[in-house]
Amino acid sequence: MAGYYNTAEWQLARRRALHDHGYRCARCDTTLFNMGREAHVHHRKALKRAPALRSEPLNLQALCRACHTREHNEEKNPMMTSIDGMPNDPSHPWHPGGAVVEYRDVSQRSGA
Repeated sequence: MAGYYNTAEWQLARRRALHDHGYRCARCDTTLFNMGREAHVHHRKALKRAPALRSEPLNLQALCRACHTREHNEEKNPMMTSIDGMPNDPSHPWHPGGAVVEYRDVSQRSGA
């Protein structure tokens, strides 16, 4: 499927996806305008798994290079999110508070 990315079909689908997403990264909202190849378009359902969706607009997501890399890393290692679906990586734009949440055992508090 690597040859697909050199086709006119993909170039049109890519331009349409970037336009439909307002030339903004879907994860971090970074502008993708005038970024050339740094403006990535991600297949939500992998091209190898769902080739029929290769140009389907609802299957395409505009991402910056960093978020596209994270997206593929998270697909390879789904444990990068907590049980509630929040990212464990503090540098991730969706991480709550931008810091790892620590919990204390309050059952052993003195004076209670």
